Amino acid sequence: MERSSAGRRFRVVQGGGESERLDRFLGADPLLLASLQDEERGLRRGRLKRAALAGALGVAFAIPSILWAAGLLGPSSRPAAPDREKAVLLTEEGWKLHFEDRHNEAMANFSLATRLAPRFAKAWEGIAICQTDLYQSELAEQSFLRSLALDPRNESAIDGLGNLYLRRGDERRAEEIWVRGGRERQLARLYLLQGKFAQAEARLASVLSGPQPPEDDLLYQMARAARSRRLDPALRSLLEPEPTGRSAWADLGWRLYNEKRYAEAAAAFEEAITKVPSDVNALGGMGRALLEMSRPEEARLYFQRALWLDNDHVLSLDGFALSLKSEGRVNEAIRVWQGMSARYPGVNIGTPGLAWAYYESQDYGQAAVQFARLIRRHPYDSRLAEALNVAVENIASPQPR
Repeated sequence: MERSSAGRRFRVVQGGGESERLDRFLGADPLLLASLQDEERGLRRGRLKRAALAGALGVAFAIPSILWAAGLLGPSSRPAAPDREKAVLLTEEGWKLHFEDRHNEAMANFSLATRLAPRFAKAWEGIAICQTDLYQSELAEQSFLRSLALDPRNESAIDGLGNLYLRRGDERRAEEIWVRGGRERQLARLYLLQGKFAQAEARLASVLSGPQPPEDDLLYQMARAARSRRLDPALRSLLEPEPTGRSAWADLGWRLYNEKRYAEAAAAFEEAITKVPSDVNALGGMGRALLEMSRPEEARLYFQRALWLDNDHVLSLDGFALSLKSEGRVNEAIRVWQGMSARYPGVNIGTPGLAWAYYESQDYGQAAVQFARLIRRHPYDSRLAEALNVAVENIASPQPR
């Protein structure tokens, strides 16, 4: 649930022809565009068959144009397959980096993959996911649309785009993309959040009635909530997405924040809050920027404003705890992080803060538990590994205080 350039535009392919059509239709419905592309590919296959029949009349001239039309030759007239293979490997590595929360490194992999294979939908999806994590909402939307224009059946991209709309508070567009993509589980989640229990129950029935019922406890929790016509706060917390920024100013603030330009980021967040005072994402971003500028008391006020609007905003809950810790109120900070850990089992955005707070308080038993969780998520982080080793050693040989 954590978070590139706001002005950059990524192109599917360089040059004219097909790239111009994609750019022209980018604002249109991606599923419709993809169906038009499927039709175009069918026509292209017909042309290739006719060209093959004409081989005896001019094989030497026909083959290069056939390969070009099929997209197998680039400007340098070299086969594209090796580049496609490299793009696949880069994308696989990009997903590994993403799951370790190394979003900027993952973005670099995905971006290079799209340059090598501009029509590789999974690489565009990877870019979109990283942009979403980095709170670059407008860019993320465009990248999801490009991915779906290339592969309209990409379920994870359909889920991601709908979730982005839901994070923006645009429930209508989220519902539209999920209905057209046949995403029953996501629709059930949306209807539960809206209090439309009968509709949620109908969607869940189709998911749970398959030949092999899914092994997912959350689905059964959702089904029980739909039947009981009640969504308890704990389940709502799990189903609600974290809000993203509500303006381009918020996107800019996060881009500057990730570039460590904290004073400029604070100025952008201030503009975002002026335009949309209820933007909890911008309020949380402002708090983060102030924390980085060693102004924890001011930061805490912004986190409190965000939590007054949304008491489940994880970014601000973590920021609030960090502010308390910076003010020397460590026990209060630990209580906030403990509450987050109870609400979101496993690793969440507050887990690192809790681990280090326990460690610095010499509560090595609790610290070891949290560091062990983090190590599973970040197996190559030497700082975490060293801290875990120290904590374990101190548990085995406790030192008198």
